[in-house]
Amino acid sequence: MKLIYRTLLIMLYLFVPLIALGDTIEESVSDSVRQVPEIKKNDKWYNQIWKYRGVESDSILEDSLKVAFGKNYWKWAILSGKLDLRDDDVEYPKFVKFCLDVYNWGSRTFNTYDTAYVVGTGKNWKLMLKNDNWFNTYHLKLPTGMRVDMHSDVACNIGGSISFMAASLGYMYNIDNLFGGERMKHKKWEFQFTCALIAFDAYYSKNTGSTNLTRLGSYTDYNLFKSNYNFSGLKLESYGIDLYYFFNNKKYSQSAAYSYSKYQKKSAGSAIAGVTISRQDIRMDFNDLPVDVREELPQDKRNYHIKYNDYCLMVGYGYNWVFRKNWLLNVTGIPCLGFNHNLNVTSEDNRNILSLNFKAKIALVYNHNNFFYSLNGKADGHLFNGSQYKLMNSVENIALIAGFRF
Repeated sequence: MKLIYRTLLIMLYLFVPLIALGDTIEESVSDSVRQVPEIKKNDKWYNQIWKYRGVESDSILEDSLKVAFGKNYWKWAILSGKLDLRDDDVEYPKFVKFCLDVYNWGSRTFNTYDTAYVVGTGKNWKLMLKNDNWFNTYHLKLPTGMRVDMHSDVACNIGGSISFMAASLGYMYNIDNLFGGERMKHKKWEFQFTCALIAFDAYYSKNTGSTNLTRLGSYTDYNLFKSNYNFSGLKLESYGIDLYYFFNNKKYSQSAAYSYSKYQKKSAGSAIAGVTISRQDIRMDFNDLPVDVREELPQDKRNYHIKYNDYCLMVGYGYNWVFRKNWLLNVTGIPCLGFNHNLNVTSEDNRNILSLNFKAKIALVYNHNNFFYSLNGKADGHLFNGSQYKLMNSVENIALIAGFRF
């Protein structure tokens, strides 16, 4: 429970000032639009950017600035967050222009929406603060019918990132280290790209201990965050790639719920299909458990090593519900069907086994002018359905996000 209190306390410090700041910035920007100071070519670059943010788009003053600054206009227009990539009047160097033409072609081909349902935010930059909490769960079933349930400690991180279009730079720090707790041995890395037509995810996670044993035979402990036995004999390494296709890509936007680069104006859903490829490498050594608990296991099998590649097709559905102005709720569920290819370390007669996995997401988003706030969660589960034993391992994630577009 201490972990929950710490997280809520920190997020209150983050969110309350931002909500108040949103109204202040909105008033400031409105005032700057009414009284735009003169922008001079010999002004300091940061003064040019600040003044230009008060210039209305498609105004006579903006057109005159394009002429006055010529080939240098695009540089500080990017920094001010006011560059329209579809504006043909902006001058670019040849290589930048080539990259921009490729981008615009890709945007027209892969990122076109029905504007009655989805619209862009009009901003290229995003600044975000994020509280990220994730943990692994494991459910092992032995041939005797005995169940072994375990979960890792919660890795609670806080950090921030700055993004320009699809590029992002950020840093996360473990909160428990701030309070003098045990240093976490979890690692996680993710890359995500989403447009109207498709989405691509790549991920890596590692857990090398700090695992709680909550059930083993007659031993049961229902404490969600801690148990009497901190099991150090589990090691997991998992990585993979996912590719999704959205069938109703003109009306449904995954970016509105998870990337905050679009607004979903009307409720819409879409069937989703794709492929997922991953590797799971899991070791479980129960020999270090106390004798009274260890004796619940078969004497000849207290050490397990499961390593396999997963190849699956995905078919599911996602829905964006715009239940009030500025509010969005997304629910996405995707079952995965394919096969596990066992590697040599796995003691199974069959090298290829039917695989049935799942992926699920949920997000609640609130947009207030250029500010956005989100509570989202996701789960990714993998089933190893062997003849000798069965293992379901999954990673669950809950995140709180506060951000500003500019």
